Amino acid sequence: MTHYDYIVVGGGMTASAATAGIRRHDKSGTIGIFSSERYPMYSRPPLSKKLWTDDRVEGLWMKPDVLTLHADEHLTTTINSVDAGNHTVSDQYGNLYHFGKLLLATGGSPKTLPFPDIPIIYFRTLEDYFHLYQLAQTRDRFLVIGGGFIGTEIAAALNLQGKSVTVIYPEAHLVDRLFPTDLKQHIDQFYRDKGVDLWNSSALAQLEQDAQGILVRDGNGRSTHVDAVVAGIGLRPNTDLAEAAHLSVRDGIAVNEYLQTSDPNIYAAGDVASFPYPYPGQKSRVEHEDNALSQGKAAGANMAGAHRAYSHLPFFYSDMFSMGYEAVGLLDANLEIFSDWVTFGEEGVLYYLKDRRVVGVLNWNVWDQIPKAREIIVAQKIYGDPSALAGTIRNR
Repeated sequence: MTHYDYIVVGGGMTASAATAGIRRHDKSGTIGIFSSERYPMYSRPPLSKKLWTDDRVEGLWMKPDVLTLHADEHLTTTINSVDAGNHTVSDQYGNLYHFGKLLLATGGSPKTLPFPDIPIIYFRTLEDYFHLYQLAQTRDRFLVIGGGFIGTEIAAALNLQGKSVTVIYPEAHLVDRLFPTDLKQHIDQFYRDKGVDLWNSSALAQLEQDAQGILVRDGNGRSTHVDAVVAGIGLRPNTDLAEAAHLSVRDGIAVNEYLQTSDPNIYAAGDVASFPYPYPGQKSRVEHEDNALSQGKAAGANMAGAHRAYSHLPFFYSDMFSMGYEAVGLLDANLEIFSDWVTFGEEGVLYYLKDRRVVGVLNWNVWDQIPKAREIIVAQKIYGDPSALAGTIRNR
């Protein structure tokens, strides 16, 4: 049986950051990383953003790499069981590995749709990017299912490639749950002006291959034909290993402030971890790059003995054509929102308040101001009049 002082299950950004975190505190402990993918650890955000305008895949790989960090990376290797009592994990080949500390950085799996006969790309991995990119070289008509982060980014990317794009989603607007109505209407119109066909308040009723391609029909009676289908309809956290190991699971793997699970020798971080943020109204599980990197690094450090409480409030970002934003905290269209626009739809800051305290900040085409936005949330100041926030954050 092979022994590792640290085993990391998962081969994404969280795993890379965790390995670096371990090495900052333990230069010599043995590390084993197990990934079901065939590619070394890479950054996911460019898959739906930068790679569509700059196709140099070399920039994806996480730095420093596993050779620099002196870790063993087991690719195309799926860990299928965890024995917490005996400190062992086993892979699909029947190999057994012993660990001192274990990190579950298992991420999530795309939610799927009941159309098994249609080759839908559930966009998540580098393999998915290669598949869709190759299709875009020879096909012209695309259906994008989902109007959230992935759906809007992929729709913009394909449109910029000169493709005909139809987006179908159940909500009234694109990114419906995040923004106030006037901004959502602005985004919708921006996409329509670019030629993207939006099927809002819509549900798929039929996907069927015929002589003209893939027939798409929704519950409202609309229909069209496309050549390929890509979906971004959310993730389901990969908690199977944790559940089988009898760890606490609560919309993800439950962890404490040190990122330990209900077993103190097993940690969890990234998309799969449900964390008790010490700020009002925050989501317990965050599926974004900054969280993957910061939480992974903290988990690795704590596995190596740092024992530091994790309280970082992660930010996230998106690009939709020429529109871009950075945000931190909780963005929910149902909250009280104070909008501080320089020019509506072009530059401004939106503050999301709950119980008169700022719980989220959206910097719309306002850059490099996340530290200031984070300070405002962490301070938990009560704003009797939210207009007092006007001018607090601006482009430098």
